[in-house]
Amino acid sequence: MPEREAADTPPRSSFVARHARSFPVYVGSGGIATASHYAFTVAAVELLSVPPVLATSIGFIVGAIVKYWLNYAVAFRSRARHIGAVTRFAIFVAALLALNAGVFELLHGALGLHYLVAQAISTLALIPPGYLINRHWVFG
Repeated sequence: MPEREAADTPPRSSFVARHARSFPVYVGSGGIATASHYAFTVAAVELLSVPPVLATSIGFIVGAIVKYWLNYAVAFRSRARHIGAVTRFAIFVAALLALNAGVFELLHGALGLHYLVAQAISTLALIPPGYLINRHWVFG
């Protein structure tokens, strides 16, 4: 009977198989892009006295530029033409920027969390939708 159960067991999930390489690489690429975002944000706030919401918004754009190239070339190994991919990425980033700023303002401005804690929570919240949209629409 166990042999029959093994034969009836579906093969490795196609979802897992499709994302086994790209998701970890996406997260790693995101880590590099996030580091550039945070470095800019901290430098702008601490050295230039830029208001935190403005600093994180500009830092987000810096990180997005890094992320585009890493996602295109490494995470998704895209063959999409840059004109189309950049256009879709720009639309996506504009929406993500608004979400990042909104979540950040709620956490930092309204709830009084330290700006780095607020940014870390904002970043984590945006990983799952970011991955799916990048994989299936921007670079797919």
